[in-house]
Amino acid sequence: METHLENHDDPVRLLTLKETADMLQLSGRTVHRMIQRKELPAFRVGGQWRVNQKQLTKWMQRLQEL
Repeated sequence: METHLENHDDPVRLLTLKETADMLQLSGRTVHRMIQRKELPAFRVGGQWRVNQKQLTKWMQRLQEL
């Protein structure tokens, strides 16, 4: 049985809402709405939203395939 685990040698990079918005060339408000609608993978840490950079990259790749 094959399992897919992330390479633990790579550090996890968590993006802030602003960093995510900059990457997507969107406003922070638009990114926040996308998170609220569960259109964008994100989670809260200490009351602030964070986006895993690897997940965001995969999410963007899936959008390009549509």
